Amino acid sequence: MMDGGNLYFNTNFSNKESQRKLKSDIQSRIVALIDMDCFYVQVEQRLAPEWKGKPCVVVQYNEWKGGGIIAVGYEARAKGVTRRGMRGDDAKQVCPDVKLFSVPEIRGKADLTRYREAGAEVISVLTQFTGCRVERASIDEAYIDLTDKVQDMMSQVSMSQLAIPTTQDLPHTFVVGSDNDNREDSLREWLESLSSPDSLDSHNDLRLCFGAVIVEKMRKAVRDQTGFDCSAGISHNKVEYSFT
Repeated sequence: MMDGGNLYFNTNFSNKESQRKLKSDIQSRIVALIDMDCFYVQVEQRLAPEWKGKPCVVVQYNEWKGGGIIAVGYEARAKGVTRRGMRGDDAKQVCPDVKLFSVPEIRGKADLTRYREAGAEVISVLTQFTGCRVERASIDEAYIDLTDKVQDMMSQVSMSQLAIPTTQDLPHTFVVGSDNDNREDSLREWLESLSSPDSLDSHNDLRLCFGAVIVEKMRKAVRDQTGFDCSAGISHNKVEYSFT
């Protein structure tokens, strides 16, 4: 409550009540992590589109054994190329047709300007979504607090009139533990469980669901406006995500 411009917190509840309130407060938040897929590779492929869809890696620093690998595209991964224990020459042995892109250098140091600028493009797209707070975590990652946006969506109508999203609204969303083979069935089963949000857990899962709808739109906007693909996770905090 407010009293004379001061803020007072009610502390007259037991430890168990405090723990329940803390859990409720935490689970009422909806936080997403946007992670750009093989981002350095995507940036290079946008500059050299003839390599789109082909095995590519990005290397940097000294040229010994082809340079140190810092990013591996999905096509190269499928051919057995990995960052762990491999250098550029090793990648060529495993996949002879792999393209090695080199990070630019200035005075002997890696120049990450093109990747930072590409990352800034992505952030610019994400900030177009009003009601969402964006926090850049690295060149290729960003946290997004969707809490206010989700609350606004759910407050437009009464709970009895609220339309639960369908699998068509979430075409690229996975419930943790599912894979490509059972993605849609697992998602549909989870969505059906939200039809009667009569408990705090069900209500918070419903909030996650609407957050996932927003993230689907964000990922599409990023791809449409920048050409970059990204993955996302969504949960009630920055540590544990309920979608991948």
